[in-house]
Amino acid sequence: MDNTLEKLIKQLHSKRLSDNVANEIIKLGKPVFDYLLAKIDDPRLTEYQVINLLRILYQMKYHNITQFVNKLLFITQDKRIDVRSTASFLSICLFRIKKEFPELNIPLEGEVLAHFLHKSLAMELHQTIGQQVESFIQDNISFKS
Repeated sequence: MDNTLEKLIKQLHSKRLSDNVANEIIKLGKPVFDYLLAKIDDPRLTEYQVINLLRILYQMKYHNITQFVNKLLFITQDKRIDVRSTASFLSICLFRIKKEFPELNIPLEGEVLAHFLHKSLAMELHQTIGQQVESFIQDNISFKS
């Protein structure tokens, strides 16, 4: 399985995430989720591979939501703007899911997310994602008062 998975990961070096490759990886289940959670930190991966792995992990997040949230927050601080922007965007999406479906028990608090997003914004984000992050931070600060 490992060799097959590595071949699939190599195919993730693309601007667009292929549904076929993503589905092949996703159907491998929890052991692959755990592997990818560690693999995403591999410095030999290209930027596109990291972004696409992040998108796949996002789809697989319920295998271990706590580990995924921690990894996602960590990646919002990545030195690469594309990776950081993608992680910031996905973290806001995840927070919206949490608010809409509290029964999912997603361990992501608004204040914690705002802290990480504030730091990622200071590191610079793509303009459209930066605007979403600023809006999220504003909403979260006014929400606390």
